[in-house]
Parts: sequence; structure tokens; C-alpha cells
Amino acid sequence: MRHETSRTRLRRTALVAGALLAMASAAGTAQATTSAAGQQGSGARVMAAPASCPKYYFCGYAGANYSNLVFKFTDCYMQPIAARTGGSWYNNQSTGTKARMYDINKRLVYTTPGAPYGDPNGNWAGIRYIDAC
Repeated sequence: MRHETSRTRLRRTALVAGALLAMASAAGTAQATTSAAGQQGSGARVMAAPASCPKYYFCGYAGANYSNLVFKFTDCYMQPIAARTGGSWYNNQSTGTKARMYDINKRLVYTTPGAPYGDPNGNWAGIRYIDAC
């Protein structure tokens, strides 16, 4: 019984550590993007939406700088995405709308700033679901 309890605690600790690492990574990416946007004098917003991301959509790309569109969501529910790393995303929904990113266990990892907003050098590592609004 004691061995089982230790194993359970170890698993919980590993899950918490993984979640914290994912959140720290997402927060660091968002902070870097915000800093870059601020240096351009545009405040918390970034450049105009990529042509491949229509108004009222949250778009995900396999490549940096909004290249290789892999999905675009407009519906407000948790939708699965394929596992990948690297990439970028753009939130081109109604002004102020925030998208949410979740891990494989459907735990919230990151909430985007209000639209319009994007990250040209995002990282999809650990993200498995998107709720566009």
C-alpha cells in the first residue's frame, strides 16, 4: 500500500511539474511577443492578420511567421489539434475575444490576449485542444 501511495504521489508531482513547465513556456512566449509589440509602439497588439486567417477565426500554423495553415476555428468549444511543436498562431476573432489552449488532459495551459493578437513564433508543444472563444 505504501509503495502504491508513493508511486501515485510521484505521478502527481510529475504531472504538476509538466503543467508548470508548459505554462512557463507559454507565458515566456507571450511575454516575448508582448515585449516585441511594445517596442514597435503598438502596445499589446501585433501586426495585421495574415491573409490566410479570416475575421472571426483563431488560426494555427505549422511554421513560424504564420506559414503553413493547419487549422482555423471559429466555434466556441474545445477542439482537438494534432500534436506538433514550433509554429505560430493568430487570434483574429471579435475584438477582445480570447482563445484558450489546453493540454492532453484538457487542463488550461494558456489564454491568449484579446483579439486581434498573434504569436509569430509560438510553440504547440503540449497543446492538444483549442477553444476559440
